[in-house]
Amino acid sequence: MKLRFLILLLLIAAAGFFPAIGAAQEKPAQAYKWYEQGRIYLNQKEYEKAIDAFNRAAALQPNFAEAYLYRGMAYAEQGDPDGAIDNYTRALDSKPNLVDAYRERGKAYAAKGLFDRAIEDYNQILLLAPGDEDAFRSRGLAYERKNQMAQAIEDFTQAVTLNPKRAENYYNRGVALDRAGRQQQAVEDYTRAISLNPGDFHSYHNRGIAFARMGQAEKAAEDYSKAIDLKPNQPDLYFQRGMVQAQAGRYDAAIEDYSRALSLNPNLGQAHNQRGAAYRKKGQLDQAIEDHSRAIVLNANFGEAYYGRGQAYFDQGQKEKAKIDFQKACTLGIQEGCRSAKLIEP
Repeated sequence: MKLRFLILLLLIAAAGFFPAIGAAQEKPAQAYKWYEQGRIYLNQKEYEKAIDAFNRAAALQPNFAEAYLYRGMAYAEQGDPDGAIDNYTRALDSKPNLVDAYRERGKAYAAKGLFDRAIEDYNQILLLAPGDEDAFRSRGLAYERKNQMAQAIEDFTQAVTLNPKRAENYYNRGVALDRAGRQQQAVEDYTRAISLNPGDFHSYHNRGIAFARMGQAEKAAEDYSKAIDLKPNQPDLYFQRGMVQAQAGRYDAAIEDYSRALSLNPNLGQAHNQRGAAYRKKGQLDQAIEDHSRAIVLNANFGEAYYGRGQAYFDQGQKEKAKIDFQKACTLGIQEGCRSAKLIEP
C-alpha cells in the first residue's frame, strides 16, 4: 500500500503539479520584492524607477493596494495629480478601508483645487479613524480655501484638542480666525504657536499683520522686527514695518524701512508711493514728487500715486500740475482725487 502511494506521488511530480503550486506561491513574494524596491526608489526620489517597480508589482498581483498607493505618491511627486488620483482610486478599489489612500487622494484633489472632493476623502478618513489629527487639519485647510471659516476653525480646534503641543495647529486656527475678523483670538493663537516654536517666522509675521489691523502699531512693528530677524532679505517685511511706523507718526523710521525694501526690490511701486507720502509729511516735497513719479513709471494706472503727487504739487503751489494729477487719479477711481480737483480754482 505504501509503495503504491509513493509511486502515485512520483507520478504527480512528474506531471508537473508540484512546480505549478510553487510558482503560484512565488508570485506574491516576487510582487512584494518589487514593491519594496519601489519604495526604496521613491525614498531616493527616483520616481520613474519607482513607478516601474510598482508596475511590476501590480502586474504580478493585480489587487496589490499598497503598490497602487505608492505608485500614486510617485506620480504626485512628479507633479501629476491626475495620475496620482487614478492610482489612489485603484488602491481603494482593492482595499476600501486603506486610510492613507484617502489621505493622499485628498491632498491630490486639494492640489487641483477640488476642495469638495478633498473634503469627502477627509470625511471618509474620520469615519474610519475618528481621532485622526491630520485629517482634521487637512479638512480645515480645505474649508479655509473655500472661505468657510467657521468649519475651518472647528476642524483646527479639533486638531488642537488632539495635539495641543503642535504649533502648526494653533497657527492654522489663527489664520482662519484672522480671516474671520477675530483678530484678538488670532493673536492669542499666534502667540501660542510662537511659545511652542520660537523660530516660527509665519506666526510672528501674521501676528504683526493682526496687530496692524487692530491699530496696535507698536506691537505690529515689534513682530515685523522679529520676522525680519528670521528672514532679513524679504522686502515686503520692511514695507509692512514702514507702514506701521508711518501710522505711528515715525516718518524717519518709515522712510528708512521703505528705502530698505527698495534696496532689495527697486521695482516695488507701493514702497515708492508710501515713501513719497512720508516725505510729504516731513515737508520734503521734491523727494515726495520724485517717489510718486517713480511709482507712476512702474505702474501708469497707479491712482494713489497720482493723488499723492498732486498733493505734493499743491503744497508747492503748483496748482495746475496738482489739478492734472487729481483729475487723473479721479479717472482711476480715487474719489479724493475727484473732490480735490473740484476744489482747485480754474
